[in-house]
Amino acid sequence: MNQNIRKKFILDMVDKNGEVTINQIVNHFGVTGMTARRDIAELVERGYLIRTYGGAEKNDPLSNMFSFSRRIDRFKDKKIAIGKRAAQFVNDNDTIYIDSGTTLIRMCPYLKERKGLKVITNSLPAALELTNYSHIDVTIIGGKIVPERRSIYGPVAVNQISEYHVKKAFIGTDGVSLKNGLTAYASNESSVSQSISASADQVFLLCDSSKIETTSFYKFCPLSNIDVFITDNGIKKEFADAYREAGINLIIAK
Repeated sequence: MNQNIRKKFILDMVDKNGEVTINQIVNHFGVTGMTARRDIAELVERGYLIRTYGGAEKNDPLSNMFSFSRRIDRFKDKKIAIGKRAAQFVNDNDTIYIDSGTTLIRMCPYLKERKGLKVITNSLPAALELTNYSHIDVTIIGGKIVPERRSIYGPVAVNQISEYHVKKAFIGTDGVSLKNGLTAYASNESSVSQSISASADQVFLLCDSSKIETTSFYKFCPLSNIDVFITDNGIKKEFADAYREAGINLIIAK
C-alpha cells in the first residue's frame, strides 16, 4: 500500500476527529503496528502531528497554518500583485468563478469597474468583498462552511458547482509542481476546484511563489488543465524556465 495514501488517511482522520490511533491505521490498511508508527513518526517530524499514547493528534501549529486570519497577510504585497494581474483577464459581461484562498480574494477589488460581470464563488470573503459593488452579480455556492478557510466545501458544493458553466475559473492550490500538478492538503478542499476546472472555458491558477515545486497530499488537477499560471516575482529563475519549457503559460506579476 502506498505510504502517501496512508498519510492522507491519517491527516483526514486527524482533521475530522482531532486524533488518530495506531489501531485505526492497522485495521484500515492491514499493515503492522510498526508501519503505522513509522507513518505517524514522519508526520510528527514534519510538524503536522503530536504523538500521543496509542496514536497522534493535531498539532496546534498545523491549525494555525490553516487559519485564514493568520494567512491573510502572509506575502500580502505579492498576493495583491497576483490578484491585480489576474483581474486584467476579466472582461465586461464575463461569467467567472473565484476560488477560495487568500490570494484569490486579492483580485476582487480590481473587478469593480467591470460591467455585466457575474461571479460564482465558494469564498466567503470574496463574496463579502464583491457585495460592495452592487452592479456585480454574485452567487455563493452552498455547502459546508470550513471556518479555517472561510470557504464552502463538501458534496453539496460539488453538486452545485457542477451545474454551472463559467468562461473563466480562477483557482488556487496548496502546492504545485511539474511532476504532480496541483495538490491540496485535503480532498474536500480541492473537490470544488477540481469540478469547476474541468468545465470552465479557461482556467487560471493564482499561486504565490512559496508554493511552487511543493507537493501536498492530494492531487486534484494536472498542469495541462491550466491555461494561465500567474505567480509573483519571487519565483526562482530555474523554476520559471522549467515551467515555460514545459509549455506552461507562466505570467509573473510585478
